[in-house]
Amino acid sequence: MNRLEMAEQILQHVPVLAEHDKTHWQEAEKLRERFVAEYPVGKIPDLRLDEFVIGKGAENRSFCYRLEREMDALGRILGARADKFGVYYGRTKTDASDKYRFASHWGGTHEEAFAAVKQAIVTLLQAGSNDDLEAIVENRLSPMFKGKLLFIYNPEKYAPIYSERHLKFFVAHLDLNGSFHCGADMQRALMDYRATWPGLLDQPAALYMRFLYDVFGHPPDDDSSDDGAPASLPLLDDAVKGSQFITEMPPFSSEKKGGSGGHGKTDFEKRAKRLRRVGDRGEAIVLALEKQRLIQAERTDLAGRVKQISQEEDGAGFDILSYEEDGTERQIEVKATSAANLADGFYISSNELEKSAILQNYHIYLVFSAMSETPKIFQMKHPALKSDAFVLVPMIYNVMPKANCQRNCQ
Repeated sequence: MNRLEMAEQILQHVPVLAEHDKTHWQEAEKLRERFVAEYPVGKIPDLRLDEFVIGKGAENRSFCYRLEREMDALGRILGARADKFGVYYGRTKTDASDKYRFASHWGGTHEEAFAAVKQAIVTLLQAGSNDDLEAIVENRLSPMFKGKLLFIYNPEKYAPIYSERHLKFFVAHLDLNGSFHCGADMQRALMDYRATWPGLLDQPAALYMRFLYDVFGHPPDDDSSDDGAPASLPLLDDAVKGSQFITEMPPFSSEKKGGSGGHGKTDFEKRAKRLRRVGDRGEAIVLALEKQRLIQAERTDLAGRVKQISQEEDGAGFDILSYEEDGTERQIEVKATSAANLADGFYISSNELEKSAILQNYHIYLVFSAMSETPKIFQMKHPALKSDAFVLVPMIYNVMPKANCQRNCQ
């Protein structure tokens, strides 16, 4: 999602969430602060087993019970098996007796396992405070347990989202660049993004979590969307690594498209949203590749000046301002499609058409299979769009009553 659209989403959603659920966020934060005060890192090694384990009923109000149930509003870890905590009290499908249970990799007895888990929690929280990502990755606590601990003790550093599938979903849809090694890495990336928006930074991190779900929804369970594009959008870094520049336009497929054959109503709002999403991903890919090209040419100074114009204004007539190796400006208009070819053509505004004719170093980058891990990019330098090589089809007209038009219509 580009920043212009994100600004609109923040303006639309955040005030409503902040006002409607104000008490909810305040109470959730009080619970977090109380938990951290009662379980400071220095006292965790002294925890007794029954103060820690879940499974002894709500009255027990243990460390794990409060983390999972009491602070559910600060990110859900309910649903996963109780052994995510390393040691717990309860039964299994094959053994109905209630007793202390533990994952065998923590030790040979529940006492050994409990001592190892406590040490792992302390090590994790120290690593989280010190930004030691390597230690976080190596920590043996389960990902969901690890993620929630990191947020509860460091709420300004780690997002309150703990499922790696959900984290990947949001990081991908926000087109956040970078190599992500674990869930904590993505939690940090989401919070770094939040820090670029005063309208989000002024609100609780838990509200930010709710905002992301309101805007993007939940990750789909199936593998493909209704338009044939992959529903599970790859991370931007993976798409950039898999990108390939091509020297010829991809051939049209002879296969006919499936679907309703033109019957039924078109959801134009959903279609427009999908097209914007594809366009955003195409621009993000090209932006990263342009910076990469200049860095490889040992022009890191120019790479640092590459700019995504479309993030700031939509009237420039192109999307990305890049540079040739000699410092000459390169204006790039990005046209992206989830398809493998240009059978459906692409849309261009009158402003973009005008700029394509007058700017001296204007390029169009056509990004095919933009929503996949292997996009293909075809470059057209200073394309003569009004030549015989292309067919321009008018799609929309500005219609005014003739009585009001007068000189402008003559």
